[in-house]
Amino acid sequence: MVKLSSFVALFLLTVQISFAQTSANTVNQSIEWFALSSTAKVHKNVGLFVEGQFRFAQDLQPQQHQFRTAIEVYLSKKFAIVPVGYVYTWNHKYGKQPTAFINNEHRIYQQITYKHASGRFNVQHRLRMEERFLQSKYKASDGGIEGTDYSDERYRLRYRGLIYIPLNNASLWDEVFVSWGKKVTYHKPDQNRLFTGVGYQFNKLVSIQGGFLYQMMKKSNGTLQENNYGGMLQLTYNLDFTKPSK
Repeated sequence: MVKLSSFVALFLLTVQISFAQTSANTVNQSIEWFALSSTAKVHKNVGLFVEGQFRFAQDLQPQQHQFRTAIEVYLSKKFAIVPVGYVYTWNHKYGKQPTAFINNEHRIYQQITYKHASGRFNVQHRLRMEERFLQSKYKASDGGIEGTDYSDERYRLRYRGLIYIPLNNASLWDEVFVSWGKKVTYHKPDQNRLFTGVGYQFNKLVSIQGGFLYQMMKKSNGTLQENNYGGMLQLTYNLDFTKPSK
């Protein structure tokens, strides 16, 4: 098993590389992200996950909104998989590098999660594969907008490492993204998200977490880059239908 110190060292190296990727085409801007999530446990080994993400930039300009749902299968106390999940994303023009067109997205994904303890720390590893179908709009000769179908196929692999301290509900995680597809010309890690924060557990089913979020995002052409800094607040309300009602 990899020692926690090695994981932290790799984590800090990844963050250092992300912050170092700056150029004349890099912009710095604020972000404000909010999330509501719930897992309904319908069997001791099966849960239904639902989430809404509400992302804003530059003082609450709409950046991106998402609806996510998935079937989770718990193979053991340490292993869980998502055989199939679905996301719809509403993208918006925002910030200092706005896109030419608003291209929304359908997404299918699969995921595996492994968690273990290292001393007083809980560690979680998450690997996610995504098949993405984006709109590919362009301006026609008559001035209108064409290409509203979801024909831009892209693929992405995501890895997230998370450290959680149960005593005070503090957490630290970093997630790295790698993309490929016909219209993707930048094949190095193109996005990195770093979060550190604290939370409060109201009971076994309800919790809230908030903290600092950093997002490095390379555009698909590999030249433009966003360094986004701000906060993230997430409310989780779970349900357990496996226990008999009183």
